[in-house]
Amino acid sequence: MRQTWKGNSQDKQHSLLEQLQKQGVYIPADCGGIGRCGKCRVQFLSGAPEADEDDANIFSPEQIADGWRLACKAFPEGDYEIAWEQSEEEMEVASDFSHGSGDAADATEGDAAGQKAAEPVAAVDIGTTTLAVSLVDRASGKVVDTKTSVNHQRVFGADVISRIQASMDGKKEELKASIRKDLDGLITALGEKMDEIPVIISGNTTMEHLFLGLPCDTLGVAPYTPVDISLHEEDNFLILPGISTYVGADIVSGIIACGMDQGEEVCMLIDLGTNGEMAIGNKDRILSASTAAGPAFEGGNISCGVAGVPGAISSVDIAEDGSVQIGTIGGKDPIGLCGTGVLEVVYEMLKAEYMDETGLLEDDYVDDGFPLSDDVVFTDQDVREVQLAKSAIRAGAETLMEEYGVGYDDISALYLAGGFGQKINLQKAAGIGLLPEELLDRTKAVGNSSLAGAVMIAKDETLKERFAHVADYSEEVSLTGNPTFNDLYMEYMMFEA
Repeated sequence: MRQTWKGNSQDKQHSLLEQLQKQGVYIPADCGGIGRCGKCRVQFLSGAPEADEDDANIFSPEQIADGWRLACKAFPEGDYEIAWEQSEEEMEVASDFSHGSGDAADATEGDAAGQKAAEPVAAVDIGTTTLAVSLVDRASGKVVDTKTSVNHQRVFGADVISRIQASMDGKKEELKASIRKDLDGLITALGEKMDEIPVIISGNTTMEHLFLGLPCDTLGVAPYTPVDISLHEEDNFLILPGISTYVGADIVSGIIACGMDQGEEVCMLIDLGTNGEMAIGNKDRILSASTAAGPAFEGGNISCGVAGVPGAISSVDIAEDGSVQIGTIGGKDPIGLCGTGVLEVVYEMLKAEYMDETGLLEDDYVDDGFPLSDDVVFTDQDVREVQLAKSAIRAGAETLMEEYGVGYDDISALYLAGGFGQKINLQKAAGIGLLPEELLDRTKAVGNSSLAGAVMIAKDETLKERFAHVADYSEEVSLTGNPTFNDLYMEYMMFEA
């Protein structure tokens, strides 16, 4: 969807991107506005400033002549008009949850859709990339409806590190206002008002800090101390507890939604998001960890990466004759690669031997990348992003297993949380070494387990004690400087095909 904006600027200190941020205008900026990702591209219809070196690295001379600039590097003077594609508003967002057993199974299905809630409660999952809100009728124990959207804080960067930095750079109140505006809009769309009903908040620690307007200064530097990760109430908001700075309430919710805290058998939960959070254990003991997986599996930091929007390449097959078949979300013309497409192109290039196990591309594709369509390519730098992400997740999971003292045979189930985990081809994920082949027969994609946990407590507030207990008895394993993790991380940088 093409958007336009007219403005007048006399500000020589703040970029166009920053000026638009202050006015609540959303343009993606995965890198946080440092001119690296090329996602904040706008076309000046009038009043175009001079192009700089970063523009020249992203755009062709013809595009620059047509007025294309990076918003983070543009400093217009006087009147101007810009246009850009707002495709992320159509992003697919995971909101359902299916565990198959236990009291949380299918907890987010709209089984009371269209009804008016007698005792409305909003259950919220604040993800780094997306937001989901379910309206629950506590009186009947039914989910009335669910709404989702992109988290517009993405304009400040695609991952938690960039958000933390933005908060420290004086944008704390802007970040707080952004998330509250988004949630207010979703709850209003559900027929209620955010400040008039109970609201249950589940999310990673950074997202909860930003929602509350807490300082993030200590989140990004050792010893990584959060301001408050306890289960607590503030106004009409119930903030669910986290385990640590990088293992938040979203994982506590997932542990409970999957019933890991009440079973005898050892299970593992992995959220394949930007933070790579994971947990292993049972009712007696739970260990958790977080790896810096980055946003590659959400389309971030990929040269032609996009979110899960119509036109995003979501599946790739390379035939024996070398012909490439792609599938896109909604069957639309290809506009870029989303997370599942990124995973599949790596697997298919390995299988076709267009790339070796070290990630080195064939000579034909080193300079310009591997073409998937006229405008979409996959580059050697994209391969590196995937290597970093998949190696961090696999090494983190196996380090947790070693710390817990179990092998693959001892794990009864591997739960994959999040939208990416719900949509990936498990065989291809194992084929590049992201997931272990040994657990494929016990791997279950459960969907949005963070939202499911929030829905559970929205239905039954007596579960507060259970949430607090899980957060309290779960132990975090630090992977920083961990020799086992470091060794495995280097090992899994190699691809397996």
